[in-house]
Amino acid sequence: MTVTTTEQAQGTPTAQPVQQTWNQPSHPDTITVRSSPALASGSEAAAEGPSFNLTAVASKHIPANSLIAKNTSTTLASEKDYSTVQISATHHIRLNSDLLYCNHSCDPNVRFVTSTLASPSVGLEEQVSGAIEVWSTRDIPAGEELRFFYPSTEWEMAQPFHCSCGAEKCLGLVDGAKKVSTEVLRRYWLSGHIESLLSERDGLN
Repeated sequence: MTVTTTEQAQGTPTAQPVQQTWNQPSHPDTITVRSSPALASGSEAAAEGPSFNLTAVASKHIPANSLIAKNTSTTLASEKDYSTVQISATHHIRLNSDLLYCNHSCDPNVRFVTSTLASPSVGLEEQVSGAIEVWSTRDIPAGEELRFFYPSTEWEMAQPFHCSCGAEKCLGLVDGAKKVSTEVLRRYWLSGHIESLLSERDGLN
């Protein structure tokens, strides 16, 4: 998860490339990491550095509603940043895998399912050693970039950015679900903690 698909919002801190600590490829059956032509050209890049030019793509055709990856290498993050994924109202994880390179789109082809990591009956330290799942939302041809909707997991972004994904209904500024109207969010699949925070924001709890 990076801000590499877009131009960074004015006033946000400059991101530092993530140090790769895992063996690549982490999900060879379904995911390949490659340089993104758009990012490498600088037309969409938010920052310079090798990891900011990388993107995850489908290594083969993936049918709709298929499990693409199950990641069990997650660890609890001490603080959120552009590379973490939110799993509850207050906690974030590090992916420690090639899933890091799944970027944002306002017309996503995958969803990150974090519910297995946020069960109230399981201690947090045990949750983060569990699995985060990535599912396809439609048919994905081999070679297509894997992108999810960041506000589906993130309530407030550590680094808001101006999106240039090219979707017909692109949000423009991506700053987490907190800043998106309920009407717009209802077009998307949302994580359980985002649904709860949304209900709280809208006075439904």
